[in-house]
Amino acid sequence: MGIVISKLSETDLTDDIIDKVLYDGLEDTGGDADCIIVLGSKKASKYRIPVAVNAYKQGRSSKIILCGGSVRDFDTGKMSEAEHMCIMAESLGVKRDDIILDDISQNTVENILQSLVLLQRHFWLNSVRRVLLVTASYHMRRSFRIAKYLFPEHIEIIPCPVSDDNTGRDNWMNTDLGRERATTEVKKLITFVKNGVFPDFEV
Repeated sequence: MGIVISKLSETDLTDDIIDKVLYDGLEDTGGDADCIIVLGSKKASKYRIPVAVNAYKQGRSSKIILCGGSVRDFDTGKMSEAEHMCIMAESLGVKRDDIILDDISQNTVENILQSLVLLQRHFWLNSVRRVLLVTASYHMRRSFRIAKYLFPEHIEIIPCPVSDDNTGRDNWMNTDLGRERATTEVKKLITFVKNGVFPDFEV
């Protein structure tokens, strides 16, 4: 029996339900894509960029969109998340010409919308068949559902979840921080469904 997101309440959020809602069925298939899309965060350069670069070097895609307009204080100075990820990607061997920057989006919905604009601008949407979506594993369900709702139906979205020290499928329950982030993320999914940001779904 599946879990319908709109039917969940805060009292339902056992470890098993949190695990299923956030992580089930979101494995990377290993397929190639027309473009890799990396969603930004303060630590995206540390965790998400190496995974995206590895996919790029494996030849899974020749272009990477880096999303994130939030300006933060990094060790390299004050800049957007996208700019910081770009520096890291280049340092790991990605050609600058293969990087497309979204340095204006401020949240996950805007990340996806700006990705669509950039896909249209650089590829034409009608010619895009598949994208590889890279974000933290606990953030993947919400990101995937937003992309699934906003992207044209002909574009397949391959999830590429990335684990970190606190919110991976195997460690989120081990720390107060990981537990708080995972629980909050499920609550966001419930709120997004109830507010119509994307349709209700079952996992």
